[in-house]
This record gives sequence, structure tokens and C-alpha cells, in this order.
Amino acid sequence: MSEQENPNQGQAPNEDENFMNSINMAFNMGVSANQTYKHTKSVVEVGAEMGEQIYQNLTQAYGADVDENFLRANTEYFLQIALMGFVVPTICTFEPDFKDRLLNLIFTKTKQDQEKRAASGDEGGSSGSGGGGRIIT
Repeated sequence: MSEQENPNQGQAPNEDENFMNSINMAFNMGVSANQTYKHTKSVVEVGAEMGEQIYQNLTQAYGADVDENFLRANTEYFLQIALMGFVVPTICTFEPDFKDRLLNLIFTKTKQDQEKRAASGDEGGSSGSGGGGRIIT
């Protein structure tokens, strides 16, 4: 739906698209690591590497503009998604719509969490596991 068709959305569709792209990129990072390492590294080893890469990317893009705790919380959030991308191909069979459905569920959950925090007046900088705070996109 275009902004003209839904004028109440303002910038939300673009922000939502950026956020969905970030979720997709994190998941694909995990899938790529799965294909690269093919059981030569443990989840812990790959998780540490991906976490460091995600943190470096966020720091490079936003480091001077956001709080360190916010960067760490977003790193944790995107690392969780990347780890799903790493683990899922190893433990379940491929289904064409699975990835899209999973990423849409992640997006929906995070948006709901953010809306709850906004409604309660808590726009804190944390996010990630259960936190539901703002997410860098």
C-alpha cells in the first residue's frame, strides 16, 4: 500500500521496510555462516563471530549517535535472529514459505512490543530478548 493510499502511516512503511530488511539481513547472515562452516564450528563459536560483526556494523553506522547499552541490546536482538538462520537449516527441512513466515512473525512481535512500550510511555533504549525496546534499522 502506498503512502497515498494510507496517509495515516506517514513514514512508517519506509521504516517498516528498513526494519524488515534488517531482520532479513540478520537471518541471512546466519544462513551464510551455516553454509560456510558446515559443522566445522560450534554455535557458540559462530555466535561470537556474528555478534562481533553485528556490533561492529552497528557501531560503525550509529556508534556516536546512540548509547552503548542501546548498541549492545540491538546487537543481541539481531544476533538472536542470525543464530536462528544458522541453526534452522541444520535442524529442519526446507519449506518454501517458512523463512518469509518466520521473519514476518519476528517483525510482528517486535512491532507489538514496541507499540506496548510506547503506549506505556517507556521508550527505553533496550531491546532484544523480551525487552521490546526500539530497534536500530
